[in-house]
Amino acid sequence: MFIATAVYLKQAHITLSICFALPLLPFANHLTYGTFTVVLFTALIMFIIRSVHLILKTSKLKRNTITPLSVKESIDALNTGILFCRNDGQILLANHCITNLMTEIFNKEFTSGLKFINEIRNISNTQNQQTVCKVKNSYYMIKQTEMYIKKKPYFLITSTNVTEQMNAMQELLSLKARLVQKGNELNFQLNNLEASCKEGALLQIRTRVHDLLGQKLSVLLRKLQNKDDNIDADAIEKFCNSIMKDILSDEKNASDKSLILLQEVMSSIGVELAIIGEMPYDNDIAALFVETIRECSTNAVRHSLATKVRAEIKSKDGINSLKITDNGTNTCTTIQLGTGLSGLKNKAEMLGGTLSVTPYPHFAVELTVKEGENYD
Repeated sequence: MFIATAVYLKQAHITLSICFALPLLPFANHLTYGTFTVVLFTALIMFIIRSVHLILKTSKLKRNTITPLSVKESIDALNTGILFCRNDGQILLANHCITNLMTEIFNKEFTSGLKFINEIRNISNTQNQQTVCKVKNSYYMIKQTEMYIKKKPYFLITSTNVTEQMNAMQELLSLKARLVQKGNELNFQLNNLEASCKEGALLQIRTRVHDLLGQKLSVLLRKLQNKDDNIDADAIEKFCNSIMKDILSDEKNASDKSLILLQEVMSSIGVELAIIGEMPYDNDIAALFVETIRECSTNAVRHSLATKVRAEIKSKDGINSLKITDNGTNTCTTIQLGTGLSGLKNKAEMLGGTLSVTPYPHFAVELTVKEGENYD
């Protein structure tokens, strides 16, 4: 039992202690006066119990100790492929995941890790030390990392299944391409929006002036041709002044037509422009309101991707107010006025009014002007 215990525990001093104890057995028998046999058997039983205890304790200790076999079993259980090789390519450790990947791609297992990674790079897309390889409907990322252990170079090669990430990336790239295309189309339409509104408004104004002058001048020509009508220089001067008065008094209609044209242009690009209320009778204020609606509508579509714009006009006790809101997305809490809004603010102040911008939580522009105010 001593010898078996010494071999199992790999401790030679136990066997040596037996050798030194053997010559003392006759003296022990003489001293015990014939009871040595009982003592011997009792000692043997105690040694057996102690030996079993030591064997069980050692076995439990070995089960809780990290061994090369336990390391290999743990690495084989990973979903990530791991290959560890020397700088000359000789494989020292490879788990089941990466060996299965070798067999699936090349129908064989490599004995050189560097040869395996080079073959992968030849058939895949490589960026720096990372390689993305497609196997059937799956994608794998192969990465090579150089490390030093006791000043000796080694290589760690890992493979990770990135199929979900690659599918998501391809979907994002497709969406990005579509957004870029839609953005280019929208920018093209917005760049022509203001010019179209201006050209349409000018055309409406020219047509109105042409019709009004044609009508008035035709009446004047008829009166001049009719000899029965007594027309003197004062009458002709009053008639000419009435033409200018009619043109200026009809300025409000031109603003209304400009807004109608703006609504038509917005509708053509899928944006609903709702104008609630009536324009002020003051020509300058009405023109400012029209310009503000046009600027804010363009900004809402261009910057916040709005599909609905609401312009609410109110007039009470000689105070005209305009509030413009939209349903666009807005994440900024502060805003810096650009050229368009800065110009509108200056015009409002010249008319004795105010223009304020609320950036968050919903973008809104409020313009207030009182009729009859003295301004420069």
